Amino acid sequence: MKTASTDSARCHLTGNRVTDRTHSVSATECRARMKSNLKLMRYVATGLVTVALSGVSHAATIPAIAAFDPPGFPQGPSIYVAVPGPQTIVTAPATFSGGVILGFATFFPAISFATAPNVYGTANFGNHLSDALTIAIDPAFTTTEVSFALFNGETFNQTYNVDAFNGTTLVANQILTSVVPNFNSGYGVIDLNNPGGITSVTVAPTGAPASWDFLIDTVVFNQNITSVITSPLPPVTQPATPPVQGRRHGKGETELLEVNFGDDINDIRGSVVVVTPSTTTVPEPGTYLLVLAVLPAFVSRRRKRQGA
Repeated sequence: MKTASTDSARCHLTGNRVTDRTHSVSATECRARMKSNLKLMRYVATGLVTVALSGVSHAATIPAIAAFDPPGFPQGPSIYVAVPGPQTIVTAPATFSGGVILGFATFFPAISFATAPNVYGTANFGNHLSDALTIAIDPAFTTTEVSFALFNGETFNQTYNVDAFNGTTLVANQILTSVVPNFNSGYGVIDLNNPGGITSVTVAPTGAPASWDFLIDTVVFNQNITSVITSPLPPVTQPATPPVQGRRHGKGETELLEVNFGDDINDIRGSVVVVTPSTTTVPEPGTYLLVLAVLPAFVSRRRKRQGA
């Protein structure tokens, strides 16, 4: 028995005449068979496209994590100035640029939400670091969601703008408004989504671009970071110590000093003169004697200048 597709293949139209190697058919029947055959081919083609697209969708659900920690990367120094310049960090899902790796960063109370010891960050007092961090996703790794923790390293509230792109097109945006200072464990959770794909992400402060200090860690692709980090989130706390006043490197006028993530602890200890206005300092007995010894000479010089 011949199938419709076989008969259609044998059916040829020449004007209004129909020829067939086995039997004659009408022109109307021949056209119907050819139309049915074309419809079948369209269904097959549609099915192949559906299978291909379902394969892409399946690939997009594969999660990945970049945490910057050993053994993939060695433990970094705890301060920015110990790194000579920006570090481009290449991981399987993405490449990170604009900052450096810090290990157990100084003055970082919110590290409980990061994966110790390393984080990736940037600061204006680092060596030639950018005021923005960039995450460039590997084109071979299909990504529809990027999520991570962002930590404010400044001693003041700071707002951060995070953009996601597909090629050059902005496809998602999240703004963390007035993230509290570092000593208050200031941080926020970023979660960017675009079903059509994400190829890159940029992170930058918006409040005071001339001064910046922030870190990211545990960057998760194709799922939310809160499904990966299950430990309790760090609470917002009052600073352990108030902002200090003093001089860096023993020079300059006394002023309010920032103590940021990755700041040089030796610089802080060696150069800052802490001012406590609420406390009256009582000189030691030796200090009284020194003042009494110098005072007559000072008064005598002043009298001579006035007489002249």
